[in-house]
Amino acid sequence: MSPRLVLPPLLAAGLFAGASAAADNPCAASGCHETLLQGRSVHAAAESCDGCHEATAKPHPQKGKKTFRLAAQQPDLCQSCHEAFKKAVVHAAVKDGTCTTCHDPHASKEAKLLSSPEKDLCGACHSDHVEFKVPHGPVAAGACTACHTPHESDDKALLLKPAPGLCFGCHTDLEQALKKKVVHAAIEGGCTSCHDPHGSSNPKLLAEAGGGVCFSCHADVGDRVQKGAVVHAAVKSAKGCASCHSPHAADEPKLLLSPEKDLCLSCHKTVLAKTMTVLHGPIAQGRCTACHDPHGGPNPRLLVGTFPAEPYVAYTDKEFGLCFTCHNRDLLRFPDTSFATGFRDGERNLHYLHVNDKAKGRSCRLCHAMHGADNPALIAEKVTFGSWALPLKFVKNENGGSCSPGCHKPQSYSRKGATLKPEPAPAAPKK
Repeated sequence: MSPRLVLPPLLAAGLFAGASAAADNPCAASGCHETLLQGRSVHAAAESCDGCHEATAKPHPQKGKKTFRLAAQQPDLCQSCHEAFKKAVVHAAVKDGTCTTCHDPHASKEAKLLSSPEKDLCGACHSDHVEFKVPHGPVAAGACTACHTPHESDDKALLLKPAPGLCFGCHTDLEQALKKKVVHAAIEGGCTSCHDPHGSSNPKLLAEAGGGVCFSCHADVGDRVQKGAVVHAAVKSAKGCASCHSPHAADEPKLLLSPEKDLCLSCHKTVLAKTMTVLHGPIAQGRCTACHDPHGGPNPRLLVGTFPAEPYVAYTDKEFGLCFTCHNRDLLRFPDTSFATGFRDGERNLHYLHVNDKAKGRSCRLCHAMHGADNPALIAEKVTFGSWALPLKFVKNENGGSCSPGCHKPQSYSRKGATLKPEPAPAAPKK
């Protein structure tokens, strides 16, 4: 920002006199001060030296004696042409009245009579703001005044205007992005909540490396990522959190780059097949995170609850914690029932029969596909059993169904009347 000038009539013809000032000024032509007014910019007041200097003795010069002095001291002398600065924030050099800290009072090779190039001049006091591995564009170009006014401002840090409006002057795409449905709460604190405005050791001018800047607010997520036995590969990738989330704004909840299911399937392409006519409830609702933590946690496959990896499990009321965050555990508690499950032969609870076996209690995944299937109740066509793709051959009918899996001979069941023969009671021990 240029200083505000109130020029005397003799100087009104132009702010910078240039080479003509040196030619017309007797002091510059006298052989004493011939280089004083040479430069790209020349102070307009230098057209007449007695605008700023006054004689204290004659003749001039006199050997060993000063015969001229300033007509007034800084800042009063400067303010005889340049109005005083009175905004809320005034640059320290201006406030101290030392204008010549930054400006040459006669002439300079630099614009605005600067005593050295802008970046060097500002860096002389603000050395921690100019050299970075990843500098902000204006800093790299030495254009500090692209963002800051050198004299006074109504905004902190002598900004030309408040953020984020200042940032939007260049980053017009972000101004448009912030019109989306969900805006990152951190932006309320300004862009510098996440970015260093001058430079950084990190890409994108981020204040911390990797996910550190995100975890400074999202400490719970950081804890899961840093301490979790299993961490989502996307979080550990080069993009980190930005693999799934927009750092500024999005049209999806939680700043997701696209709808949750679409986003997950963009990497996990084989989880669902086009032939699947039945989807697991959460997936049908587009919610992968109902079962998986998207960041990290203690369980395999980022599951949000416990689920055994083994095909056979000695059942207790604590097993299959993941499944029973939604499903009612009653379906495994009663050997006979008329309500707890549809998988029954008469009132004989076939879920109970399969699972409540201390020697070979079956895991849910030995019958059910976790994500989607071609059969009702997510009954799988085949399931992995060691190295074998074990077929189930399930057929549904009005009152029940039948299966012919690799684990037992063909069997059918009916909720209207028992069709299965009861298993023989164990033989009594011999006396």
